[in-house]
Amino acid sequence: MKRVISAVLSLLVVGLLVSALIGCGAEIKAENERLKAENTSLKSDNDRLKLDAQKLKEDAQKMAAEKDATINNLKAESDALKKQVEDLTAKIPKKKK
Repeated sequence: MKRVISAVLSLLVVGLLVSALIGCGAEIKAENERLKAENTSLKSDNDRLKLDAQKLKEDAQKMAAEKDATINNLKAESDALKKQVEDLTAKIPKKKK
């Protein structure tokens, strides 16, 4: 009788262990699928952000080049105006004392 009870309890324990493993396997599989989908989403977001960052870098370089060109144009214009002032100043007759 003890052997029968021992066998039944052993089978019961093995059955509980197997059912626990099967139940956890389904949850783990579902969690794994969810994580895979999230990973794919994050990868696509990362790729998009890399493209956005590259575009922003290009825009910043373009704006820096435009700023430099504007500064150079303003310097040239300022130099031309200074030259004009000097020329006009030289043309003004000096007052006699």
